Amino acid sequence: MMLKSFAVFLTISLVACAGSGPRAEPRRLLLAYEGPTAAAPSTSRPRLVVRAVSVPDYLDRRELVRRVGASEIVRDEGAFWAERPGKSITRWVTLALAAQRSDYTVEGTTTADGRAPDAVLALTLDGFEPGADGVLRLRGSWVFAPYGKVATESGRFDADAPVADANPEASVAALQAALGRAVTALAAHLPKAVSAAEVRR
Repeated sequence: MMLKSFAVFLTISLVACAGSGPRAEPRRLLLAYEGPTAAAPSTSRPRLVVRAVSVPDYLDRRELVRRVGASEIVRDEGAFWAERPGKSITRWVTLALAAQRSDYTVEGTTTADGRAPDAVLALTLDGFEPGADGVLRLRGSWVFAPYGKVATESGRFDADAPVADANPEASVAALQAALGRAVTALAAHLPKAVSAAEVRR
């Protein structure tokens, strides 16, 4: 009887060990801009700085989340952002806007040489997580301010994109698609480039 009990215990232990093998490392996903890039300017152009995009605290973290109800979110298992979304979204918007507005030299966060920019663009995002209905809704606002002014233009920064599958990679792809649509609409609304010298006249 004791031998039989020991054999049962040994079998259960071996099964448990087999099921608890090495866990797969979580994937690190990056919001990568893969669109056209800005051509090198042949002449000096007014400089537009895209300030660091403001993102809600519950989204500006390494975990990917999705909405399952009006007031509930869950974490996508098995994957993390390679960097905080606020930083990668700022870079993504800067690169995409630079490719679409050749009248500006578009820079992210601040000018490369530390001099005052000719204009500043501030973006505030309210949300961009996939919903329970399989649609990612990017919602936010923007404010454009020429040199030395508080603001002259403002509007919404919104776009929807379907999420192909309930997995982290599909969520990232949907966010890139929504950002692309929102930046295209934004680029069409921004005022024509004016240098700081022209503003001071």
